[in-house]
Amino acid sequence: MAKGAGLGAWVDDDFAHARQIVVVKNSGGFEAAANPFASSAGTENSAKLAQFILSEFQDIGAIVAGVIDPETKALFEDKKVPVFLAAKGSVMELAEAARAGSLTRA
Repeated sequence: MAKGAGLGAWVDDDFAHARQIVVVKNSGGFEAAANPFASSAGTENSAKLAQFILSEFQDIGAIVAGVIDPETKALFEDKKVPVFLAAKGSVMELAEAARAGSLTRA
């Protein structure tokens, strides 16, 4: 979850309302898309966003977010997608840290 669409974009600390979804693929590439729920109010945004990500993107190595609620975390982990917490850093830095095992699991 990021504030911009590229690998140099900074992580957004609010999973449900992040402006961009940036998926770094296990295979090495990446995809970016606007978060369709970024401006929506309501507590169900996290679950809707998780379901959107799981249905729209393939080959997801991990989710990195500043904050994520337990129910949304469980949605990802049920699909074998690990969830990590990070308050700052670029998408690329955090992808590398996740691969190296140096991020904190949610």
